[in-house]
Amino acid sequence: MNYGEVLSRAWQIIWKYKVLWIFGILAGLGSGGGGSSGGGGGSGVNYRFDGSQFRPPFDTSQYFLQRLEIWIENNWWVFIVLAVLALVFLAVVIVLSTFGRIGLARGTWQADEGKEKLTFGGLFAESSAYFWRVLGLNILIFLAWIVLVLALVVPSTMIAALTAGIALICLGPLLILLCCLLIPVGWAVSVIVEQAIVAITCENRSLIDGLKRGWEIFRANLGPAAIMFLILGIGGGIARFIIALPFFFTLMPLIGAALIDGERAWMTGGIITLVLFCLYLPVEIVLNGIVTTYTGASWTLTFRRLTGRQAATTAVEVIPAAE
Repeated sequence: MNYGEVLSRAWQIIWKYKVLWIFGILAGLGSGGGGSSGGGGGSGVNYRFDGSQFRPPFDTSQYFLQRLEIWIENNWWVFIVLAVLALVFLAVVIVLSTFGRIGLARGTWQADEGKEKLTFGGLFAESSAYFWRVLGLNILIFLAWIVLVLALVVPSTMIAALTAGIALICLGPLLILLCCLLIPVGWAVSVIVEQAIVAITCENRSLIDGLKRGWEIFRANLGPAAIMFLILGIGGGIARFIIALPFFFTLMPLIGAALIDGERAWMTGGIITLVLFCLYLPVEIVLNGIVTTYTGASWTLTFRRLTGRQAATTAVEVIPAAE
């Protein structure tokens, strides 16, 4: 397979058919940064604040925590509402990202076949026929990962409880080895899923047939699949890291407030950080979506080249040589 041709062709397609960016943005919402790229999904940025990173040094902090505890006791229903809203938001993200992955695959396929014009409405309407199959594939893979993790965690926990942790210490190297093996298994599964999605959406296969098709292509082309995963995974990871860097700079006002040491400084720094975060978040989503568009298009073209399909050739006017 000509890797340079695939990568350059993918860029040419997404540059000409910018409507694919919309589907890439939608796909990037639920991919975890990588999604359809082997490196998957959402905005690609995860934050964890448990209160230990920045603790207000001023005396009113204890009073504030007490008032907060009282408010939580009297307004517990707010958390139920927030939980319901979170579930609704998650469902919307899953639906939109599924449509995004389907539309991106079908749009790239049609563009590589030489279709002159792609429309959002047309691709979105076509995607509805494959929605449940692709969603079912994602759910199936998700459940398989849960079963695999439980198969490792539950026996280890039981053995540790029965032997007071002694057996777990003895089996430590084996568990480390199993965890290391999950890394190549993870990238293999991601490649198979990418190829299965293309098989379902562009060859009109069922869920199981698409999964079998993805496995067959992966097994028959292990080397090219590994090389493409490394290219797209490393390249996409670097791109997403650069895109996420400004999020860390938005924390500078909050860090400055911690150095100043004052209640008003903390409030001002927190507000500025929140505003900067909200301002950059749409930019990050768009940029991450473009990266997802490129990697998704590359995987679709990889499927086409590995199955013997070439890019459509355009007629070139032949100018006779001067006598």
